[in-house]
Amino acid sequence: MQIKPTLTSLRAFDLFARTGTLTEAATVLNVTRPAISKQIKELETITGCQLVSRAGPNVTLTAQGAELAAGLRQAFDLISATTERLTESDLRSDSVRVLVERDFASSWLAEKIGTFLIDHPGISVEIIAERNGRLRNAEDFSFRIFYGPQGSFESTDLTEEFLCDWIDIPLCTPEYAARHISDGGQYQDARFLLDKNYNPWDQWFEKAGIGSPGESAAFTSFNETSLCLSAALSDAGITIGDSFLCLHSIETGRLIAPFKIGSRSTERYAICRPSGRRLSASELKFKQWLVREIEEFEKKVDRVIRRKGIKVI
Repeated sequence: MQIKPTLTSLRAFDLFARTGTLTEAATVLNVTRPAISKQIKELETITGCQLVSRAGPNVTLTAQGAELAAGLRQAFDLISATTERLTESDLRSDSVRVLVERDFASSWLAEKIGTFLIDHPGISVEIIAERNGRLRNAEDFSFRIFYGPQGSFESTDLTEEFLCDWIDIPLCTPEYAARHISDGGQYQDARFLLDKNYNPWDQWFEKAGIGSPGESAAFTSFNETSLCLSAALSDAGITIGDSFLCLHSIETGRLIAPFKIGSRSTERYAICRPSGRRLSASELKFKQWLVREIEEFEKKVDRVIRRKGIKVI
């Protein structure tokens, strides 16, 4: 059975031929000078050819060595160019896959994504809505957007960055407020609508300085904020509204803030991307667009809540 040269010995010889010295070749490969010399000798044994001429400290290529060096240079350059081309192709990928918390996806991102697609017609975006915190680690996503305390999603596999927080505002219909909220801001037989995944009522009562109804109050629980908002819009009670999800209802007057008090969230939305992976040009454009859209939306939130007389604490 014919013994074939190892890739290690071929690369060592190629680097010697390129640099002209054993020392420089050893530096590139982070090995010793004798190690390079040994690899070249093994290559000579396998090929049956004298590839270098050794005259004291000087080592030069023979005619056969120069012939092999030319072939290896072409081969390794082709490998390098192919790898670089594939890498660049990946960085130019025109698709973006985003895994997003369901309420944020349906009540905010879905309404905004059209502007990105119009401005970037060559980029396709796949948005997948998921229950908060379900990262689906076995799948490949450009970004994951979920909410939680700082650092909730940081890991060896994911890099977490702050995206935004929001304002928690108790909301109900004007008709419900007329029936259940007194002129002095006291609730009377009011029903409170709770999101089991995010329930800041206790913190809100404490910050607002309004007495909590305690266990004697009537509560209805849902498993999504959007369901709480739908129930509030149907005149079923008072819910805590996320300013990202309910701004339109506040702006149009379909929902009002009966207590005129909002509190900044203790949790935040984070955008996560695979650790150690460079963003493609399309992914970078999407992220930059998303950050700009959120910044503009937060400015609108501030304008609307000021106009409605809502104080943020």
